[in-house]
Parts: sequence; structure tokens; C-alpha cells
Amino acid sequence: MALTKWTHKSPWILLKIFLLGALNSFTIWAVPILISHKSYVFAGYFVISTIIIDFVFLSKKIIAGKYIIPGVLLLVAFTIYPAMFTGYIAFTNYSTGHTLDKKTAIDVLVSNSYESVGESAIYPAKVAKDDISGEFVFFVQIDKSNVVLSRKNSEVPVPNSEITFASDGTIEKVQGFTLLDDNAVFENSDELTSLYLSAGPGKVYQLADPTSVQELIQNLKYDPVKDEITNIITGNVYKPNDKGSMVDSAGEELEPGWQSTVGLFNFERIFKDPRYRAPMVQVLTWTFIFAFLVVLTTFFAGFLLALTFNHPKLKSKRIYRSLIIVPYAMPGVLSMLTWRGMYNEENGIINRVLGHQFPWLSDPTLAKVAILITQLWAGTPYMFLICTGAIQALSSEVIEAAQVDGASPRTVFWRIKLPLVLYSLTPLLIASYAYNFSNFNAIYLLTGGGPQIIESGGIAGHTDILISYTYRLAFTAGKGNDYGLASAVSFLNFFIIATISIYGFRKSKTVESMS
Repeated sequence: MALTKWTHKSPWILLKIFLLGALNSFTIWAVPILISHKSYVFAGYFVISTIIIDFVFLSKKIIAGKYIIPGVLLLVAFTIYPAMFTGYIAFTNYSTGHTLDKKTAIDVLVSNSYESVGESAIYPAKVAKDDISGEFVFFVQIDKSNVVLSRKNSEVPVPNSEITFASDGTIEKVQGFTLLDDNAVFENSDELTSLYLSAGPGKVYQLADPTSVQELIQNLKYDPVKDEITNIITGNVYKPNDKGSMVDSAGEELEPGWQSTVGLFNFERIFKDPRYRAPMVQVLTWTFIFAFLVVLTTFFAGFLLALTFNHPKLKSKRIYRSLIIVPYAMPGVLSMLTWRGMYNEENGIINRVLGHQFPWLSDPTLAKVAILITQLWAGTPYMFLICTGAIQALSSEVIEAAQVDGASPRTVFWRIKLPLVLYSLTPLLIASYAYNFSNFNAIYLLTGGGPQIIESGGIAGHTDILISYTYRLAFTAGKGNDYGLASAVSFLNFFIIATISIYGFRKSKTVESMS
């Protein structure tokens, strides 16, 4: 049988087979793991994506799909799905204390519901490690002649024949176990202080100090038929509400709760709860002002520089233009951190030059001024580039005709050049406004949203814009993470930006049709 002819395409075919084989192998390995963790959406996505990629790249007809499909699949995974998931979270109570499902949350509530039965329930004890299993155990001396071995799921008496007592009556040695001295207990304190070992039905032992344990009793009991939790000691009855928590008649809430859908509750909190409404109005107002002033100042600075460096009598234009775009070429994170150091009240170079200690980052007004100055420096190169292109695209005949008619340079600027540049750059200016509306780095890296708005209780700052305010709600505000409320704010942010973007697209179409 003749051997297959080797051609210049053969290496690429082998590479394609190798990559597709690696992709299919990875899918076969990952899908069972995802299913075992109940991640059915991701498992289905992996399977469907792999089938589509196999079909497209093994087909000789679907040429365009080989370039489009990978990008579409990545778009779905890293853009569309996160956006949809964020939208879903906005209608849930997903936050600190509400991350579990209901069954798990109730199990955690009941299993951790222990309280001390009193000072009389503190016993001398020794912490030990089982020589075979390596687990920690307690040897509890109920009295001088009664010692019990406490493990996670059992409590058994220990014969005195297996124990060696010291002269003071304390346990000195136990067969099959290694007793821990005080130093060893302190070294393992993180694990031992959170260790609950059996003390009989409904009771546990917890380490009180290196030489004693305290007896705790379980005080919560769950009735699955009535779907309620009862505090055995106080008699309080806790029932589930529509916010994913067990509460009693007085409104006392047990934590943790569970994740559940809450409808428009998060949006109601934004507009009705005074804790969020007042800072929200202030943050939203500054967001609009910030984006407008950044676009306005950077446009005029870039436009004037573009006019200057486009003057026919100016020499060395390339050098000047190269210097202007240096801030645009620098990494944004590095730039913001550098400016933050320059604004330092005591050692910053700006205050050294001015000869006065201005509180740039701690005064609300000066902090906003500092942000606008920094964004003027960072955004002007971009405006300079697009304005340079727009100016060079202007019809010289129109300008020459105006000059022949006796128009002064000022008239040419205000009546011809500026209107024509604005006309052609309107879609880009709208896009720049939408970008600065969510310019997280400009705020977070420079001021962190501060200084704090005292009335907000620490959940908002004077320089926060909507996106940095969302970050605070999600990760740093209140008693923990409030992803549901943050997602609701993100939903509002998306709606505003989408409206601006749609307007920008319409303006683009208008410009195209008029061109």
C-alpha cells in the first residue's frame, strides 16, 4: 500500500489534530468534575463548545467560522455570561451570610448552635493526638477517678489502667496517645479553639484554656415538617421569611441565611432606604459631572494642541507629537499611583513646588480637583490624536474661501474649524463620556473614592463614581459583601451607559448618512 504523500499542509493538519485532541481531552476530563460540583451550566457549555469547534475546524466548507466561532465562544464565556449572571444576582439576596442553599444553612445553624451550660461545666482536660489516626482528642476528667475520651462523634470512658496520673492527680500519660504540652497547644490554637468534640447527645466539649474544656449544649432544633427552628432554652421559634432568613416574631434573625430571589428588593433599597439613597444621589451627580468635565477639558486641551502642532510654520512637529502621546503610552495603573505619590500632603512634589501643604486627597473639593487634573494629563493625548486626524481631514478649500472673504483667525476657529471637528468627532466624544462614566481606575487608584462621606456610614466617598461605589457595596461596605445590592447598582450603571452608547451609535449613523 502506497504511503500518503507529504505536502506543505501536512504540519498544519497535524497541529490541528493535536490541538483538537487536547481540547477534547480537556473537556472529557473537566465535564465530570463540573457535574460532580453541580456546575451543570459550565459542563453543558464545555460540551457544546467542543462539539461546535470540532465541527467547524474539521469541516472544509465553513471557512469564515474558523475565525468567528472562537471569538464568539470567548465572548459568551467572558462577557455575555458574566453580564447575565450579574443581572440575575441583582434580584437575589446574595451577600455575606446568604451564600449557602437553605438546607446547608439550616444544617450550619443547628450544628453550630452551642452555648455554655455554666461555670460548673468546666473540667480539667488534656489535649492529645491519636498515635494511629493523628486526630486531636480531649481526655476530660469528670472527677479524679472518672476520665472520658472525647472524639468528634463519640465519648467513651477510659479505664484507669490505661492512664498514668501525676502526683497532683492530673493525667500524665495515656496508652496510644501523645499528650500535648502548653506550647504545643498554643502552636495549634487556631485548629483547637474551633474544635467541637462529643460530650454526649446534644452536647460538646470546647477548649477553654490549655488545661481545661467547657461543656456546651446545643440550643437550636429544626423541625422539617413545620419548617421552623426552635431555641430549646428560650423557647423562641424562628420561621423562614421571603428574604432567605429564619426570624422570630420579634424580628430577630439567625445567621447564616440562604440565597434566594428577592425580586426588586435591592432596587427598592437603592431608592427608598435613606442609608443608600442619599449617598447614591451624591455619587450619581458627581459621576455625571466627572465624566462631562473630563471629556470637556481633555477635548479642548487636545484640540488646541492639535491646532498648534498642525501649524504649517511649526518645525519639529514629529518630536512634539511624540512627547504629547507619552502619557497615553504609559500603563494607566503606574500613572495613577505615581500621581497619588505626587499629591502626598507632606512629601509630594506638587506641595513642595507650591510651598504649601494642600490636603489634595483628604479634602473633598481638592480631591475632585486632583482627579480632574490627573485625567486631564492622562486623557489629553487621546483627544490630541483624534483631533489631529480630524483637523488634517478638514477641507482646505473651505478655510481658504473664508480667509479670502475676510474672516479673521478667531472667526475661522469658532465658526469653521471647531464646528467641523465637533461634527466629525461627536460619536467619539460620546464614547469617551461613556468610558469615563465607568472609569474605575481613575478613582480607585488615586483616591480610593475618599474622603469618606460621614453621613453614609462609610459606604461612599466624596470622589466615588457609580462604578467605585458599586465596588464598595460589593466588597468593603457594611458588615460584609453585599453582591445583590452591588449588582443592582451595576444594573443601573449598565442602563445609563447603554443609553449613552445607543445615542452615540445613532449620532454615528447620522454623521455617516450626512457624509
